[in-house]
Amino acid sequence: MRGGRHRLILAALAAVGLPVLAGGCSFESEIAVQLLEGAPVVVKQSTKVDITPLRVRGTTTRAGQVVRIDCSITGIYDVDDPTGPAVLVQLYVVHLRTRPLRRGTPYQLDCSGPVIVELPADASNIQAAATAASESRVALPVEAPLSSIALAYGKQLRAEPTMQFALVRQPSLSAGSQAVELAFSLPRVRTFREKVLYTAQVSCGRSKYLQPIRPLVTRMAGARALTVQPSANETSVSVPHLFGGIVAYRQATRTLSCPR
Repeated sequence: MRGGRHRLILAALAAVGLPVLAGGCSFESEIAVQLLEGAPVVVKQSTKVDITPLRVRGTTTRAGQVVRIDCSITGIYDVDDPTGPAVLVQLYVVHLRTRPLRRGTPYQLDCSGPVIVELPADASNIQAAATAASESRVALPVEAPLSSIALAYGKQLRAEPTMQFALVRQPSLSAGSQAVELAFSLPRVRTFREKVLYTAQVSCGRSKYLQPIRPLVTRMAGARALTVQPSANETSVSVPHLFGGIVAYRQATRTLSCPR
């Protein structure tokens, strides 16, 4: 199959015991890219996102209670096969769950955590914003440059050599379709690579950290890079399929750290 126009849907189901909440985020997987020549070069990227707020939080009410949240990612791809245009749907479900907790343990799990963007180390003036159809443009908090980000079990996600992290908080506008933009500067026009990780945000007991969801990695070497070529006109970069081939479904389970 040959990939064509496609979009990525990030949805989630959360549960603590029997109650279930449905929601998440839907991302367009083609990212529009524009390079504005000058000194320095300004790179502007934009994509569409549909927001349905989702989180589960509270305090455990009994000893041995397990808190669960299932973050599911669905990729819907328009492809061309020998018989003509077709649609490839890939579903990836990540089951996040805590170990049995003590009574009175506070928790908050959110499948729409910050987006981790790995950019060249010489990228500067990194900014992000979101605009909804019915609301004004809102700046998104960006933390950069970062060389590492805290993960579970005391681990650190480290930026690769000659790269840096920018941590972009998800839009906090009302639910619905929004345009999300990322802009930064480079010293000169050149081909560059970047990687994007969507995360769940975890707060449990005395721990607060991010859990990568797409892709489900703890080292940046395991994430596929987007390569952006210099162009005088606006172009687009396609996010890779969730997994290779025509596989329709995969799942994984991760146990969340929650120290006493």
